[in-house]
Amino acid sequence: MHPIMTSLFTSSPVLFVGRRALTLKLMPYPRILLLFVLCLLLPPAISMAGQEPQSPTEVPSNPQVLVREVVQNGLRQARNDQIHWSYREIVRKDGRVETREVCPTSSGTIDRLVAIDGQSLSAEQQNREDARIQAWLANVTEIRKERQKQREDSAKQGRMFAIFPDAFRYQYDGTEGGLVKLTFEPNPQFVPSSRQEEVFHHLEGTMWIDPDQKQLARIDGRLTGEVRFAGGLLGRLDKGGVFSVRFKEAASGYWVITALDVEMNGKALLLKTISVQEKREFDDYRLVPDNLTLQQAAELLEKQANSPRQSAANTPK
Repeated sequence: MHPIMTSLFTSSPVLFVGRRALTLKLMPYPRILLLFVLCLLLPPAISMAGQEPQSPTEVPSNPQVLVREVVQNGLRQARNDQIHWSYREIVRKDGRVETREVCPTSSGTIDRLVAIDGQSLSAEQQNREDARIQAWLANVTEIRKERQKQREDSAKQGRMFAIFPDAFRYQYDGTEGGLVKLTFEPNPQFVPSSRQEEVFHHLEGTMWIDPDQKQLARIDGRLTGEVRFAGGLLGRLDKGGVFSVRFKEAASGYWVITALDVEMNGKALLLKTISVQEKREFDDYRLVPDNLTLQQAAELLEKQANSPRQSAANTPK
């Protein structure tokens, strides 16, 4: 599933290696909530691993059992999945729309800016993008550092995702489009074992699950109260913050993220204001070779950026 939420936003589609201004780099503790969002995107690389088609199954009478099955399925697939997909990402933030082509590899993830506000880059902008990518590829130390950070964030995502069934109380809320709809609220009996997990006591929302494939298709969440880190000394997140993550089946048994919306406000260390209001869309998924190098990925993105298919995608709708 990706990551969800980076990447947070890690190697999820929200915190990419080599990403510049688009990376959600907040103060360490305020980033925890965004990390929670991304933990729903396991495996962080983008999608949940494929599985053999299943016959329709009965939905467990206890919704917590269904959520546990989804989590176990996601964690198992995260350990086994080595498949990489390239994709297009559209980010709407601060009145600006940026379109990027993204390609994960086993060595890291690389992205290329291809359009701004629906317009293809000028020759000068393309040259700057070429220079940025080549400078990053030449910085082996930075690549190694970012890759290590991805692994650490992925491990945190996995730990938070694993406790998801116990952190909330669930109720069935009908079906919608063949999906089982659940509402969730904090479980008062859940005892956090870390500051990161304290966020679970301030979240409620709704999730939609494919009951046959045990896949999360959508989750909407909101902060029910103010979240303080170290009593507010390290920052806080304001009540009312919301997020929404959507997934779809891109191929038989392979699910990918299609949309991520985040609206969060608060304060960080030294009273710095946190304001995250972003909408991200993901499409045009394509399988890429497992042994693709970063240099080959960069060349692939350059070719895709100059293709008629990309030019058509950049045309304002």
